[in-house]
Amino acid sequence: MKVAIDFGITVTDILKKDANGDLIHNSMLSKEIPSEKLIKEILKDINSSELESISLTGGHHAIIGDAIDKVKVKHVNEVEAIGKGGFHLSKLSSEIPAIIVSAGSGTACILAKDGEYIHCSGTGVGGGTILGLSKILLGTTNPQEIESLASKGNYVATDLILGDVVSGPIGLLPPDITAVNFGKIAKTSNEPSKEDLAAGIMNLVGQTIARIATSVAMAFEVKDIVVVGRTPKFELLKNSIETAASLSSFNPHFPENAEYASAIGALLISEQ
Repeated sequence: MKVAIDFGITVTDILKKDANGDLIHNSMLSKEIPSEKLIKEILKDINSSELESISLTGGHHAIIGDAIDKVKVKHVNEVEAIGKGGFHLSKLSSEIPAIIVSAGSGTACILAKDGEYIHCSGTGVGGGTILGLSKILLGTTNPQEIESLASKGNYVATDLILGDVVSGPIGLLPPDITAVNFGKIAKTSNEPSKEDLAAGIMNLVGQTIARIATSVAMAFEVKDIVVVGRTPKFELLKNSIETAASLSSFNPHFPENAEYASAIGALLISEQ
């Protein structure tokens, strides 16, 4: 069996590949800095004699040694793991360059081209922003609760949209596109509902990620944008990214199993 572990800021992903090539994915909250003790705890149900290799990426993986109980430890650069994993999951042709957007606690943009992966941009806005703002404004950090609230709300109640601030169109932008995130709250005495606040938070994060991704794709003359990580599981956020991409004529991809893109990337690189 081969194992890959991605130490994320919020979640640690564990991907196991058995002798038949089948993948088993588990995850846990990231509560401590990686250590040999932690890895042994993660792998306690696996007999060390059956373990061929351990691939590590993310977080402080580099502080771990090159072997644990005589099992070889392979360290994989996070950028390469995200790029390789995201491109693999996208199932795009190897001849097609793409921007891999890792939307986790924060957001990183990686150019995947000709088998190479280069970090080219990013933003501190991501899933961690959703959780942080939701704790302050909604009193919860539960993703399912946030998603439920957002699905019943409308960002138009929190945001100044284009139709509020200009009298005519600006290029191809529709009149209901956001001009100022949360700008309407300062201009009205009405208190927005929790549902509308949740929708506003999702819209803020989704549009920020989308604008960074499409700007990078435009700069590198790439048409395909592959979004991986857990953040795209928020449906309204995914919709924001799709809308922004369509306005810019880019092709957004949301591959299956995107939450463990880095882990599978680490595994694939280690097998090369």
